[in-house]
Amino acid sequence: MDLFPERSRGGVGACLWRLTVLLLSVSSLPTATALLEGLYCGTEVCYDVLGVTREASKAEIARAYRQLARRYHPDRYRPEEPGEEETAHNKFLLIATAYETLKDEDTRRDYDYMLDHPEEYYQHYYAYYRRRLAPKVDVRIVILVTICAISAVQVEPLRWKRQLLWSS
Repeated sequence: MDLFPERSRGGVGACLWRLTVLLLSVSSLPTATALLEGLYCGTEVCYDVLGVTREASKAEIARAYRQLARRYHPDRYRPEEPGEEETAHNKFLLIATAYETLKDEDTRRDYDYMLDHPEEYYQHYYAYYRRRLAPKVDVRIVILVTICAISAVQVEPLRWKRQLLWSS
């Protein structure tokens, strides 16, 4: 005996039942958040860490960074309680990371895009690590210098050999 006969027949009740199950399952999924652990400032907003707005200029960001870095620098910070130096060190690292993120225009643009579009977290990982791990030097220049160095190492012994043969 079926408790819900309308579900088995495929009528309007079955459609409502499936819709209810779908909505409940979607609502139980974790929501997309823009702040991903391991990217930029982690679960903190870099602007809040430095105490500036999103419209702040590079000079305002640099000024806020210098003030906070002076206050929380491990060499200058004097803790009131014994366990605070570890927290101050972590705070200083977070401040430095926030500044590194916001001082560069391209990184800042990627970070703002992450805050505006939290649902695209795979793209955020890609953009973050592409910028972080990309080589800073053009690969073609490295290959050219390497080939020239190898050629010089190969040619020099031949030149010595030729000079020895001519001098004899």
